[in-house]
Amino acid sequence: MSTERISIAFLGVDDRSKSAYRLFFESIKQIRYEIVDDYRDAQLCLVDKDSYKIKTQYAELIKGDSRQYVLSTSIIEHVCAHSKEFYLQKPIKKELLQEKLIKISRLIINLNDENIKSSIIDKNKKAVDKISVMLKKNQSAAAETSKDNSTAKGIDNVISIDTTRKAATSNAGKLLKIKNEECYVGERPDVDANNPEQLKAIFYSPDMLMQGIVEIACQKSKETGKIIQLDIFNHTFYFDHSEQKVYASAERSVIHPLCVMRHENEATYSVKHLNFKDELHTILNKNRNDTAIKSLEDLTTNMDSFKWIVSLWCSRGRIPQGIDVTQPVYLRQWPNLTRLEVIPHSVQIAALLYENPRTLIDIANQLSIEQRYVFAFFSACKSITLSDISRREVDKLFMYEQQAEVRNKSILSKLLGRLAGSSDKSLLKKALNNL
Repeated sequence: MSTERISIAFLGVDDRSKSAYRLFFESIKQIRYEIVDDYRDAQLCLVDKDSYKIKTQYAELIKGDSRQYVLSTSIIEHVCAHSKEFYLQKPIKKELLQEKLIKISRLIINLNDENIKSSIIDKNKKAVDKISVMLKKNQSAAAETSKDNSTAKGIDNVISIDTTRKAATSNAGKLLKIKNEECYVGERPDVDANNPEQLKAIFYSPDMLMQGIVEIACQKSKETGKIIQLDIFNHTFYFDHSEQKVYASAERSVIHPLCVMRHENEATYSVKHLNFKDELHTILNKNRNDTAIKSLEDLTTNMDSFKWIVSLWCSRGRIPQGIDVTQPVYLRQWPNLTRLEVIPHSVQIAALLYENPRTLIDIANQLSIEQRYVFAFFSACKSITLSDISRREVDKLFMYEQQAEVRNKSILSKLLGRLAGSSDKSLLKKALNNL
C-alpha cells in the first residue's frame, strides 16, 4: 500500500489546521497522501463540521460523487449520511485518526492483505515477462549480427540492474516543504558552533524589527489594562492584552514586508479609552480597501498566534541576540500547533525539546535536519514565552539524587563523626593520633 497515493482535500478546515494535518499525514508510513485543492477531485474529503457556513458545502459533498469517501470531525455527535462517510469526535486522538485513514485508504484502493500479496506477485511476474521479451529481442539481434559479421564477438545479453540507493521513504516527513518556506526559516546554511565568525550569522535583533515593536505594544496593554493602538507606516493595529487579541485590517501580505525591514522611531503608541472596543468594528472596516464588510471576529487574531508569525518572519531561521548556543534550552509546555503557524519539523523538534533540555545545535544533529528549522522554532517559542535558556520550574522541583548514607556505621565512624562536630579540635587530633 505504501506505493499507492490517496488524494485528500479539506473542507471547512483553516490553514493552521491544514498544516498540522499535513505533518500528521507525513508520519503515516503505510500510505502516501496527496493534498488537492478542490474537494470534488479528491478520493477522500476531510470535513470540519464545526466550521462556519459549512452546511451548504457539506450537503453538496454528500450528494456528490458516490465514489468519494468523507471523514467528518466535530465536537458534537454526528450521524453519518451514508456508508462512505466516517466520523471522529474532537478533540481528535491521533491513533484513532490514523486508524480511520488506513481503513478508508484500504477501501479506496480496494485491497486487503491478500490482494496486496497477489498484486506484488503479478508485478514481479510482469517484470520477469518483460525481461524475457527483452532477452529474446537481444538474442535475435545478436543472431542477425553474427550472420552479417562472422568475426564479430558475441553480444553481451546481460541486463545491468541499477543498484543505486534510493531515497528512504521513511524520512519523507523530514523532506516536507511548505510554500514560501524561506519567508519563515530563511535559506542560511548550517554553521560550525566552534567558529565565532560563522556564529555571527545566526543572530538577529528583535528590538530593531517589527517583533520588538509588537512586544512593546503588548506590554503597554498589559500594564495599562487597556487597548493600545500601534501606528506604523500608515497601518494600524490594536492590542488587547485582557482579551489576548490583536485587531487589524491589514492582510498578511501587508504585515510580512513590515517584518523584514529595520525600524527606527517609525512606530507610535496610544492608549485607548475603556469603551473603545465598541468603535473597533467600524474603524477597522473603514481602513480596509475592500468594499465587503467583515465582522470583528474576521479582523481578530489571537495574540500568541500574531506574535508567533511575526517572530518567524523577523527571525527567518535565526535566534535572538544574547542566546548562548552552547547552553541547553527548554520548552515550558507543548505549543498549540493547531492554532500556530506550523513550519517543517515542528512536531519532531517540540517532542525532542519537551523531553529534555538540549542545545539548539544538538537538536538539529539528532533529528538530522538543517539548523535553521530549529532556530526558527525556538525563536517563535521564545516570543510567546514557551522557551528560553534558563531552567524550568520542573527542573528545580526535584533535587539531584544523592548517594544514601550507610545506615549501619561502625562505632569508630560514629565516634569520629561526633568528634568532628565538636568545637574541641584537640580531641579529634588526639583520637586520630591514637589510631
